[in-house]
Amino acid sequence: MSREWFAIRVKPHKEQIARTQFERQGFTVYLPKTLKTRRHARRVEQVERPFFPGYLFLHLAPEERRWPTIGGTIGAIGPVRFGDQYPPVPAWLIENLQAREDEQGYISTRELERSFLKPGSKVKIVYGELAGVEGIFREIRGQDRAVILLDMLRRQVTATVSVAALTAA
Repeated sequence: MSREWFAIRVKPHKEQIARTQFERQGFTVYLPKTLKTRRHARRVEQVERPFFPGYLFLHLAPEERRWPTIGGTIGAIGPVRFGDQYPPVPAWLIENLQAREDEQGYISTRELERSFLKPGSKVKIVYGELAGVEGIFREIRGQDRAVILLDMLRRQVTATVSVAALTAA
């Protein structure tokens, strides 16, 4: 069995600390990041933030999947799991994120917005609780969230999802 990507939950605002600790243990870590606009006291600046706050990804071989050790790492809470199952993150998702990075390693949601996210366009959610559901894109909210319109139970409802979870339908 080859290496697979796994999502790891980390403590709030401790993504960099957890990343450093995992790298010291010899793990391959991917922490996607973006630039956010921060306004404070009449100043506007761009600050680096995790693309998925509270999460990072580890590329693990079967013998490296020591979940108690991973969960006990400084800054980490533990791997994402459902009961006693630890689902891997699809490699194409990580590759897609890495392909969207600019020269400085930041993922820009503006580039995503220009590509296929136009108001009224059909989109499909590719991961998360609503994976597989199709909807209509309405707008970008913030820098990494999208509002989409879903048909559920004969009603139209809005949902806010990560921009990275969307693809053209």
